[in-house]
Amino acid sequence: MHIQRRRPTAVIAALTFGAVLADAALSAIPATAGPVFLPADTAHPATATTASAFPTFVHLPADQAAHPNAAQEWWYVVGHLNAHGHRFGYEVTIGAGQAPQSFIAITDKTTGEYYTQSQCFSSDQASFSTTTLDVRTPTATLSGPMDAMHLHAILPAGDIDLTLGARGPALYNNGTGLIPFLGGTSYYYSLPSLTSQGTLTVNSHTYPVTGESWLDRQWGTWDWSTMQKWTWMALQLSNGERINLWDLFAQGSESSYATVLHPDGTHEIVAVKPLADTTSAFWTSPTTGKRYGTRWTVNIPGLQASLTIVVEPQGQEVQAFGGVYEGAGSVTGRYRGKPISGQIYVEQLGNWR
Repeated sequence: MHIQRRRPTAVIAALTFGAVLADAALSAIPATAGPVFLPADTAHPATATTASAFPTFVHLPADQAAHPNAAQEWWYVVGHLNAHGHRFGYEVTIGAGQAPQSFIAITDKTTGEYYTQSQCFSSDQASFSTTTLDVRTPTATLSGPMDAMHLHAILPAGDIDLTLGARGPALYNNGTGLIPFLGGTSYYYSLPSLTSQGTLTVNSHTYPVTGESWLDRQWGTWDWSTMQKWTWMALQLSNGERINLWDLFAQGSESSYATVLHPDGTHEIVAVKPLADTTSAFWTSPTTGKRYGTRWTVNIPGLQASLTIVVEPQGQEVQAFGGVYEGAGSVTGRYRGKPISGQIYVEQLGNWR
């Protein structure tokens, strides 16, 4: 299949900048020529397909492993799980670097309860393989091949034990897997359609669960001091579309865009109307005092999309970086003129006053 990526004029500069940066400064890591299609089932794995139209700057599955020269790196997994009508969301982040970290949360969508724990560790307490996906901290591990990753995380109130199977095409943020980010650069891809099954334990009750998850991978070098705040969204839509959306405030300006992954593996980079004007239903954390939105109207003109995003329950703050919002929610609205629904995870960093 020949993959064509459509690039609106408004974002060609960003794409070009990413490509120039890759050529000029980040050539140490091999690049592939196109998207990877993941197996529809483990018995009949698909092979990688190539695209001559535009390159990507990540290599799967090799880039599932750690990058020891990266100043910043993380493996971020969120998901939506069902247990015979009982609904959960979860988040597990494993961060590498001088101070390895894990951020873990379970959202009980049915009861409205939320459980979270964040910890930092010494370097001798964690391990990060540079040859395969095998990252381990005392409270969270992620390992295995892309079609059968094992995720295990523990926190005082519960336990997450899941097998994750990547299906469909990978999503390359910005269409290339390389973006300008906070005064530096970031390699960035997502596995946005992970079949998920296993067990979830909450308050000594173990639930057999199934559902769908999303893995985000970022590594690179950037300057956190340039960041003011951001809203990030991982949208899994009922029509099979997957959208990685950013609304980033940094260096005195706001940048809003989305990378859209179509079921056939093609990507679109589209402008998004700034989210700040449509953020509402604010919630103030009693722990950190930070204020976050929990409802948005997301308008994407290039997709003829008007989407209502609602995060419930409101109180879904991870105690990391002085407070980060990691909220499971739902999507309704219209997309290319047709009704649409879906599920979402929303991350907010910073104080949305």
